[in-house]
Amino acid sequence: MIVALFALFSCVTAYTPAALVRSAQPVARAAVPTMSESVGRREVFSKVLGSAALLSALPALAEIDYAGVGYLGGSATIDVNNANIRVYAKLQGMYPNAAAKLVKAAPYKNKEEMYSKAGFTTVEAATVKKYESRLIFLEPKPEYVVDMLNNGLYR
Repeated sequence: MIVALFALFSCVTAYTPAALVRSAQPVARAAVPTMSESVGRREVFSKVLGSAALLSALPALAEIDYAGVGYLGGSATIDVNNANIRVYAKLQGMYPNAAAKLVKAAPYKNKEEMYSKAGFTTVEAATVKKYESRLIFLEPKPEYVVDMLNNGLYR
């Protein structure tokens, strides 16, 4: 509310004649009276910039959030191509061996490619098979792939 009032005040003062804004002290002029007011460059520049800032504000068109953020460890379903290695610590038997192989060989198109690329031992493959129904394979996002093995959390 205060910001809106300030913006309104800024717009009004930007278009108010300088004679109304300045103090009402009498001015003694020695020269011939002229029809125009003298307006400083700073005053004009500040009014133009203030008006431009108010009139040209655009909404941010950035991607707000990754659509699959729920599959990065916040639900029972796990996005194999974007989830961090710590997500697999919740799954008994997966962390650290099977999870490390799974994360290092990502991305995968499907579960068959996951089994062939990851290089699981038979015990690790059996463990992954237990949780296979909880795994999905979404498009890898660079901002998540970079932190899959080490996200910088050490506690």
